[in-house]
Amino acid sequence: MDLLTSARVKPSRLIVGLMSGTSADGIDACLCRIKGFGIQTAAEIEHFSSLKYPETLKHMITSDLNNLGLEDIARLNFFLGNLLAQAALKCIEEAGYAICEIDAISSHGQTLIHLPDCHHRVLPIPATLQIGDISVIAQLTGILTIGDFRPADMAQGGQGAPLVPYADFVMFRHDDLGKIVQNIGGISNLTYLPPSCSLDDVIAFDTGPGNMVIDATINLLTKGNLSMDTDGEIANSGTVNREFLSHLLSSDYFYKPPPKSTGRELFGIQYTQRIIGEYKEFIQKQGVVWDIKEHFKDIVATVSELTVQTIVYSYKTWVAPRGPIDQVILGGGGAYNLYLVRRLKEELESMDPNIQVLTHEDIGIPNTAKEALAFCILGNEVIGLKPNNVPSATGAQKPVILGKVAFP
Repeated sequence: MDLLTSARVKPSRLIVGLMSGTSADGIDACLCRIKGFGIQTAAEIEHFSSLKYPETLKHMITSDLNNLGLEDIARLNFFLGNLLAQAALKCIEEAGYAICEIDAISSHGQTLIHLPDCHHRVLPIPATLQIGDISVIAQLTGILTIGDFRPADMAQGGQGAPLVPYADFVMFRHDDLGKIVQNIGGISNLTYLPPSCSLDDVIAFDTGPGNMVIDATINLLTKGNLSMDTDGEIANSGTVNREFLSHLLSSDYFYKPPPKSTGRELFGIQYTQRIIGEYKEFIQKQGVVWDIKEHFKDIVATVSELTVQTIVYSYKTWVAPRGPIDQVILGGGGAYNLYLVRRLKEELESMDPNIQVLTHEDIGIPNTAKEALAFCILGNEVIGLKPNNVPSATGAQKPVILGKVAFP
């Protein structure tokens, strides 16, 4: 019996989910025991661990990708495969399991570039690239490995993103409540689950930048001395420049209806460099002398408010017309940013005072483990030979099985 079949017929499976997001901080690894497939899926977290990226690797991934050559990309692909294998083995060892007890590894990989549009002068076709080769992972761990989840959806005309809504549907759908599962990672994305929804009712898309622009702004203005706004302290001590915020909110992406997805290509380092330059010009036109120390907190507050406003605009424009919003479940690194959380609660209170704002911890799922858990669920569906995309969210023409398989 082959490895896929033997895993499929088991009453339960042990799967390691691996996740590295657009913030490129490192790898989250979640070991889950999973029973069933589809809406009958029941997943229980056995262990969670993480592995930080070396600073040189993080810098390569988060800097201007135009500076990477073909050799850099090829070697990164294999180097990340090694790191992902290490992360999986670390999680398994810490959980006290033997390699032979693990049925599969399911890896998101590291998105290097995601191009769901057809805007190219010579090759007008969508494309995406997640690195961290799954064959390397399979060979170094001796475990069946599943990965590269986006291309199948894109081949059917979809955006190839977001990927997590299928898992959100499995975990969070409710007969009576309309729920938004709001992830604020490097990019901010939502899944809306109307009451008593079927998979065809699910809405999911990227709202715009999450932490990516905030982190890059801080990193650039402090020349690398700071990399993030811990607890949102900087934003909370600054003042939002409302006029400049209106300028930032004029970006076409925010008004494009879903399905839509985005990433570092639109809101990466070049975008942030442009924001800083435009903010400096804006200040100077008002007759104010530009001073980084004086304006640092205000520009951080302003780009933080950009994240808040684009999320809220998405709720008002594309979610509320489709059904009630009873709960908003916050996740990702932004769930620890007290500025973002406070402002989102204030905006939601003005929309409807009955909206309940929760975190994943409030419903028994560690926030840090949630996305890695989602990839356990996506990989489990591959083992079960079940479609695991959400065409209503991605725009794909039909349900497909996302994920390729590498055998040890």
